[in-house]
Amino acid sequence: MKQKTYSLKYPRRVVLRKSMTGLGKLLLALLADVEINGRERLPKEGPMILAGNHVAVMEAVLMAVVTPGMVEFLGNGDIPFDPNYAFIANTYDLIPINRGNVDRQGLNLALEVLSQKGILGIFPEGGTWDPAQMQAQTGVAWLSYRAGAPILPIGFGGMNGALKKAMRFKNPRLFMNVGELIPPVRLQ
Repeated sequence: MKQKTYSLKYPRRVVLRKSMTGLGKLLLALLADVEINGRERLPKEGPMILAGNHVAVMEAVLMAVVTPGMVEFLGNGDIPFDPNYAFIANTYDLIPINRGNVDRQGLNLALEVLSQKGILGIFPEGGTWDPAQMQAQTGVAWLSYRAGAPILPIGFGGMNGALKKAMRFKNPRLFMNVGELIPPVRLQ
């Protein structure tokens, strides 16, 4: 039987990403007070979609560092990253998505990750410029339906300004609440 070929092989950049998450674990332990509820629900493998709220870069850092499996992120590909953390985001190399449009290439790459039993990290609000006021986008539901992948909701707290506080050794208090698994989306 012929093995399927993928344009994006999951997991990728394993050594680099494991190094980055290892450093992230160390820095979080030294520079922040982190409380995680529901840690046992975080997956080692997928297919699984991790969907979290998003006000700052710290949610992605915490999601990558705490999840036992390798998280492949779907993120902005339509605007440049904030220069304060662009190096980290570009080095980790997320799947770019053109937000506000049907970006078939980005969505198809995300489906490839899920079809390889991957873990996909998504922030359904689509950005950080108006936290808690933005409408969630439909990409998570579409990906769940197409891939037959469950969704694990994650709520973060204490993230706004946390990176700046951590860099000033003010130990910000960060919260990560891992919810109950939502079965794959089905059409009624």
